[in-house]
Amino acid sequence: MEAEKKDGAALSYAMAMAAVTVWSVTFISTKYLLKFLLPAEILFCRVVIAYAIFVAMEPRLLKPRGLRAELPFIAMGLLGTTLYFLGEIFALKYGAASNVSLIVAVSPFLTGVAAHFLVRSERISKKFIFGGFFCLVGVALVILNGHFILKLNPAGDLLVLGAALSFALYSIIVRNASSGCSAVELTRKSFFYALVTLLPLFFTPLMNWHPRVLLNVKILLNLAFLGGVASALCFLAWNKVIWALGAVKANNLIYFMPALTTVFAAVILKERITPFAVAGGALILAGVYISQR
Repeated sequence: MEAEKKDGAALSYAMAMAAVTVWSVTFISTKYLLKFLLPAEILFCRVVIAYAIFVAMEPRLLKPRGLRAELPFIAMGLLGTTLYFLGEIFALKYGAASNVSLIVAVSPFLTGVAAHFLVRSERISKKFIFGGFFCLVGVALVILNGHFILKLNPAGDLLVLGAALSFALYSIIVRNASSGCSAVELTRKSFFYALVTLLPLFFTPLMNWHPRVLLNVKILLNLAFLGGVASALCFLAWNKVIWALGAVKANNLIYFMPALTTVFAAVILKERITPFAVAGGALILAGVYISQR
């Protein structure tokens, strides 16, 4: 029995790290798409592709169970997809990427604080706070790269802070919605309601479609990656990880995203990895280890 638990935990951590690794590349992919598409258009394409995949995986009609039963799914779609990604993408468009990455990394800490008050089984400890401090210092070293200068953009920074809080609340709702439906059904429903909440944006200046743009192969490939892999597969995996590890332990692994983004930037964009990035990565490893215990 003990061996099975260890194997299950190892699989959950492997799934979580796979999702975090993919999400680390999305900043680069999104930055490329912002040259051709508006933030809301990118998100809408992501959600449509992800929902189409879930319909293919679970083709039967999922009837609503009543407003009270559907509220958690509506909240997941609104918080975990619509508000989170709109905040992140708009912040990437109008703010500095370093600010966005740094503030997104606050999400695990926000998750721990929110879970402490909302979930009885997930109380934060001194180790969590101590480990979180290590992680945040490490993230700052990785992102600021020794310059220690942030270009403040109040609107963009508040947007991404709201996005980080939205994802924290989303994770807690997923943690408490693990009974009565499969992970595929839960994730499909959340993306359906995300799609519903995005439809009104068609009647605003936030969407201004130019169909010819979608004929570009590179744009289509990036959208397929963001919608099919980063949204559909990774959110499905992440929801299973939250059920297995809890919202706090799962979201602590998000601290790795800035370090992984730095590695991918070095490989894809040929950027140099500095001693500050290495030191930051070491602090993140130490902090996550302390927090997870």
